[in-house]
Amino acid sequence: MVSLLPVVVCGALLLTGPTEPRSSMDAPSYALLTSPERRVRATDPRVKHYLAEGFERSVTFARLLTTLNATDVIVYVERVMTLPHDTMGRLTIVPVATAARYLRIQIRADLSTAEAIALIGHEMQHALEVADAPLVRDSGGLIALYERIGHSSGGEHVYDTEAAQNTGRQVRRELLGT
Repeated sequence: MVSLLPVVVCGALLLTGPTEPRSSMDAPSYALLTSPERRVRATDPRVKHYLAEGFERSVTFARLLTTLNATDVIVYVERVMTLPHDTMGRLTIVPVATAARYLRIQIRADLSTAEAIALIGHEMQHALEVADAPLVRDSGGLIALYERIGHSSGGEHVYDTEAAQNTGRQVRRELLGT
């Protein structure tokens, strides 16, 4: 979902085929999760764990991380104690005058590991949607993008996309092996 007051893409995820898990010794995993040049970042140890586990256990999640790493967006993921009512997670843009575009993913702190990883996958899909739209550099651009590609999910400037919903569900299936 995208709630755009201060420009936000929110995740309200309906968590519903197995794929092969990635090896914990996979070399790209280390670089994607620890390199100073990585594009998806976290300071919270639990979020770092979610990123590593998602990369290892979900091919879709690993693809999202790999794809984001080749873009001009830098995504910070954080757990938060409070979000607007009925919001599990959201993506916001931080307007700055640099070549890189900064996005922030916030997820509820009370989610289970599988819910958190699936929701991060959902929100990373939104980050890719922003990465694919080079003119999105501030909240106005983000609002225009999601008015074009998203659907309203309640509230002023709150949007979601089918792609993000499907991505979150796919990550969840891969984690659960169903």
